[in-house]
Amino acid sequence: MKTARLIAFLLSLYCLPVAAQVNRPLYDEVKDSVVSKFNRNDYQDIYSLLDTSFSKNISSAQLVRFLKGIQNSGKILGSAFQSEDKGVASYLLNFELRDMVMHLQVKPDKKITTLGFLNVPPVLLDHAPKVLTDNPLKSALDKAVDSIALDYFRNAKVNSLSIGILQNGKPHIYNYGETNKENGKLPSAQTGYEIGSITKTFTATILGQAVSDNKVSLKDDIRKYLPGNYPNLSFNGVPITLENLANHTSGLPELPADIGDLAGYDPVNPELHYDSARFYTALSKVTIDTIPGHKFRYSNWGMSVLGHILEKVYGKPMAVLIRQYITSPLHMNRTWYINEKPYSNIAIPHSENDRILPITDEHYFSPAGGLCTTVKDLLIYMNAQIAENSAAIKLTHRPTVNDIGLGWGVRNSGTSREYQHNGSTQGSTAHISIFPELNSGCVVLSNNKVQLGKTIIAIQKILKQKAS
Repeated sequence: MKTARLIAFLLSLYCLPVAAQVNRPLYDEVKDSVVSKFNRNDYQDIYSLLDTSFSKNISSAQLVRFLKGIQNSGKILGSAFQSEDKGVASYLLNFELRDMVMHLQVKPDKKITTLGFLNVPPVLLDHAPKVLTDNPLKSALDKAVDSIALDYFRNAKVNSLSIGILQNGKPHIYNYGETNKENGKLPSAQTGYEIGSITKTFTATILGQAVSDNKVSLKDDIRKYLPGNYPNLSFNGVPITLENLANHTSGLPELPADIGDLAGYDPVNPELHYDSARFYTALSKVTIDTIPGHKFRYSNWGMSVLGHILEKVYGKPMAVLIRQYITSPLHMNRTWYINEKPYSNIAIPHSENDRILPITDEHYFSPAGGLCTTVKDLLIYMNAQIAENSAAIKLTHRPTVNDIGLGWGVRNSGTSREYQHNGSTQGSTAHISIFPELNSGCVVLSNNKVQLGKTIIAIQKILKQKAS
């Protein structure tokens, strides 16, 4: 992640060589002060602890921005001294959502000369552990998937993994692990998972439906549908359009800048208390710095704006629209917003450091990432993408700019196409990729915030090899 690179830079720039061993009581006192101030969001107070050798090279605003950048790791719940090297002490910090190492160098007057945070790399086991599974291990595909899945479980923090494969039109479902840490319950085709940003493809499909129903045009200025005046939502006279929201070229940032400043802000459920009033106030203040439609900038905010515009256009909540136009016609009976109704038989989310988390309520940002669903339902959804029987679905696959459709990442080699999207929450990861010409695709769901990239690539390789 970008934050880690910045952190490493800070360490290399400001580390001062000191030969003596650290004064543990002194260092522990300063460490405790940093932790306490961080947990209170008193970033300016942390700046006041810096020695001039440090502060002359970094402004207060820079440090505050830097520390706010790791605010999404949550509160620091515990700390432990790890090691010392040339006067720099290393402390393991247990945040709510991940573990980090803090490097600290302190002068006798308790002033900080080095301060940095680094992500703790995942611990990989030498060999894949024994894992609960329903994989029959009979076919070549079964065995290939098993090898890929077990490699994922070499990460000691992983709890469950559900894989859905459509190969030449035939579905296969494989489940591994446990729906909650050490509960002994294997996930199934009907186990619910948070799918995060895969939700965006559903929201984009409702946009496609609105175009098909002649209710909107992709080129419509979004201000036509917003409450109040927004002269700021254009650049050099070029307005943001509905299409720009759906393909992430609106220029809107990922989230409103003040989302972490809200009283009661909870990094474990960051959008929960951000209501419509704040949402539109922030929208009226944001600055667009490039012509919409040209530069890709991934935006949960933009997709959420789109969802609420569609609610206004139809006079119905997005939850109802998704049910009316997608899940009910396709008989996806286990797919809905988590804040719409309770979800039984769900894979409990786990953070990067394996803490059990609540299901994420995206609240006003639900159109960007609020759905829960199952492997079975996503395979149904995949078949609908391949068939393209709906004009709305077909429209979402049309490339706009930079290999982006409406909500989907799209690639077209001339002879074959590929649609895909990743998703994640604070404690779950998800992926769907579709190869229409091969009548194939895959769904990968996990109830851990653990990267799926290697797993996805390996499964995609199987599907492409079988077709060649």
